[in-house]
Amino acid sequence: MVAITSSALAHVAPSVDDNNRYLKVTPFGDRVRIAYTVFFGEVPGASERRTIDANRDGQITDAEAHAFGTKIADQVAAGLDVTVDDAGVALAWSTVDVGMGTPQVAAGSFSIDLVGYACLASPRGAHRLVVKDRFRLPHPGETEVKVEDGPGITIHKARVGPADDPTHDYRFAGPGGPLSDDGLELAFDAGPHATVTQDGACRGTTRGVSHAFWWGMLIGATALIGLVTLFTILALRRNRRR
Repeated sequence: MVAITSSALAHVAPSVDDNNRYLKVTPFGDRVRIAYTVFFGEVPGASERRTIDANRDGQITDAEAHAFGTKIADQVAAGLDVTVDDAGVALAWSTVDVGMGTPQVAAGSFSIDLVGYACLASPRGAHRLVVKDRFRLPHPGETEVKVEDGPGITIHKARVGPADDPTHDYRFAGPGGPLSDDGLELAFDAGPHATVTQDGACRGTTRGVSHAFWWGMLIGATALIGLVTLFTILALRRNRRR
């Protein structure tokens, strides 16, 4: 059974027997930042640590931790269904950070922090984002979903399934549930002062301008070639008449 409520908590924390997750969505002028954290609890974390230690030396190296983090990142990405303005978005993680706390295999909880960006088709203006999370976390505990507004952003709607809270902060327990079935629906407006970052991560936001520019150049060049050809033909005809 799944229960969903609003929450004032800033973050979920690792538990003893369960694994928790935290999803934070922040819209900007050209993209939506999606931060996803998986917390492995004390007992399941201790079990996972033994599988991460590939060479069985009792220590988890950075390479071993990163390999496990990448595997979980791929599973989470495969389970996320993200649409922006009714168009599907293939989410790629720009950050995969595994926080083991200690490299000792004989330890417990740890976390994996993921950050990705869902690019807007055009910068600023009104947009709609839907995120459905079908990633099946083993031993699922709590899930918290938080929507933040950035500079110049006006949020018109942020709800998870039937829950609609003015703080845009939700918690529920158990597998699946509203985040899997209905998903997070976010409607927002990015005003003229909304942040647009020129880092190349969301090239699609300028692709329309670039295409328009090159189409204009192509049309202009074609027209110019046509005029030159026409004048050349007229000049040849005049020379023949002489």
